[in-house]
Amino acid sequence: MFDILERYQASFFVKATDIIPSPEIISILLNMFSDKGFLPTTFQEIGPQSPSPQVRLRLNSKNNEWGINFASHRIDIEKNPVVAAGKNVGDVETFVKETKDFFSRILGHFRKKGNRLSIITSGMLKEMTHKELLEVYTKLFRPLPFYEQNMPFEWKYRSVAKSEKHIKKTGPLNVITNINRVKGKLFDPTNYAPEFERIEVSFDINTIPENEDARFNAESFNDFFSSALDIRSDILNQIRKVLYG
Repeated sequence: MFDILERYQASFFVKATDIIPSPEIISILLNMFSDKGFLPTTFQEIGPQSPSPQVRLRLNSKNNEWGINFASHRIDIEKNPVVAAGKNVGDVETFVKETKDFFSRILGHFRKKGNRLSIITSGMLKEMTHKELLEVYTKLFRPLPFYEQNMPFEWKYRSVAKSEKHIKKTGPLNVITNINRVKGKLFDPTNYAPEFERIEVSFDINTIPENEDARFNAESFNDFFSSALDIRSDILNQIRKVLYG
C-alpha cells in the first residue's frame, strides 16, 4: 500500500538510568551488537523526567539506518530511510522480527522489566492527481460549507481510541491513526530532492500509560507486536477500501 516508507520505531518504557555512556557500558553494548557493527554516540535528553539536559547513550549503524536510544526511562529502536523512497526500511514484519532480537539481547544482559510498549510506523501513499487528493478529503471528512466551496489544500485527520481486542494478552491498547495531506521534498541520497504532495499515513499503537507496573519483559514482545500489527493491518485495509474502493 505504501509507495514511500518513512520511519519505524519501537519503544520499551523502562527505567534505564544506569545504561549510561560510560566505557564499561559502551563495551558491553558493542560486544552485544558486534555482528551489526554499531557505533556509540550520545544525544541530549530533555523531557518531563529530565527537565535539565541529560547526556544519554545512542548506538548507530554506520549508515544511520538503525539507531538505538537509551533514554532515562525508555529504549527506542528506530529504522530510518537511507535510500530513495525509504526502500531499505522494508516491511514492518521484518522490522518487528529484528526489533525483538535487539530487545532480547539488551534485556538478556540488563534483566529489566518495563511498564509500556509502543510501535510507530509512517509512510506515504502513491502519487495522486490534484483531483484525487481533493477526493480523499471528501471521503474522510464531512466539511463545513465554507470548505465545501473552498477545498483545503492541507489537512490532518487524527483518531485516537482504545482497543480491547487483545486485552488478555497486553491489556487495552491505545491506537492512534493519522492520515494527512502533506507537502515537502523527498529524501534522496543523490542530493536531488524532488518536491511531493501526497497522503501520509502513520500509526502509534501502544499500551496504556495508566498502568505503571513493570510487567513487560522480553517474552511480552511477541504478544504485543502480534496484536499491534493485527490492528494496523485491519485499519490499513479499511483505509484502502475507503480511498480506493
